[in-house]
Amino acid sequence: MQRLRVAGVFVGAIVGAGFATGREIILFFGNGGFVAPVLTGVATGFCSSLFLYVGKILSRLEKRGALSGKGFGAAKVALLVIVELCMLLTMTTMIGGMQRLFGSDIKDRLAGFAVAALCVGLSSLGAAATARINLALVPVLFVLLCVLFFKSTKTVAPFPIDAGKCVGYMSMNLLLGGCVVIGDGEKATAKDALKIGASCAAFLGTAMLFVYCAASDYPLSDMPVYSLCAAEGLGAVGSLTVGVAILTTLAGAAKSLGDGLCRILPSRRGVTVCLLILALASYGWNFAEAVDVFYPFIAAVATAVFALSVVFAVVFALKNVSDRKKRDGETVQKPPSRAA
Repeated sequence: MQRLRVAGVFVGAIVGAGFATGREIILFFGNGGFVAPVLTGVATGFCSSLFLYVGKILSRLEKRGALSGKGFGAAKVALLVIVELCMLLTMTTMIGGMQRLFGSDIKDRLAGFAVAALCVGLSSLGAAATARINLALVPVLFVLLCVLFFKSTKTVAPFPIDAGKCVGYMSMNLLLGGCVVIGDGEKATAKDALKIGASCAAFLGTAMLFVYCAASDYPLSDMPVYSLCAAEGLGAVGSLTVGVAILTTLAGAAKSLGDGLCRILPSRRGVTVCLLILALASYGWNFAEAVDVFYPFIAAVATAVFALSVVFAVVFALKNVSDRKKRDGETVQKPPSRAA
């Protein structure tokens, strides 16, 4: 159950409004075939294991006091500011998506905003609340996406593949998903990390295929998946799918942003109030424009963060192997003690 909880949090943080509406899938993969999103989903899932490993490394280094220098402190602050900015953009985009889902007039927008604000408030309580939200909603989302896949025409080609967009999309999602689960790496074993990665890869690879096929039927729509549902007389299913996806990603982004604010504000209550004020600033945002403007920026930033994470993990792993060989060599060279 603990592995499923971590996998649910990671997946839930990724499959947001842009994903479930098909808007971001068309933005990144609309000029290619279905192999690209499937491979990207599988790779993204397995990379959750990398972030769990990085989390384990960071916890060890912090306990040893290895990250207490001025250089590390400045880098840590800079990275935190960049990541929290991306979390803020993600959270506000999801709030705009929820308002768009509910309708265009003031009354409907207020209802959508109220639901989103409630999710933000609950998620600010911490990891446990976020885990419960996502563990309950992710299976529901998968079933809904499966229904949409079989309703689509499925007239999509397998190729071509744009490697640059695949890496950008994967990095963008890993920034959010990785930040949410990195704290779980401290207690995760190598076996745990691999099983969590395999679970996430299976879900995301399949879900990406479902969404790509559904969105490809209405690529010019603000919400391609919802347009397919409306055309098939499944407006309620489309609304539920998008709504569930918005709440899962909103929970993850608000939790990550709240964790960052906890370093500044003294209490969780103050964090919740601050998050709700930030949420209020996104009232009335245009969802489609927010996705088109913010997501490429987040993808570019996330690609750099992901590259640094890979380098950090590889260097630390190589150093561990070198230290182990050195210790083993010293043990072999040490003469055995003589019995008295």
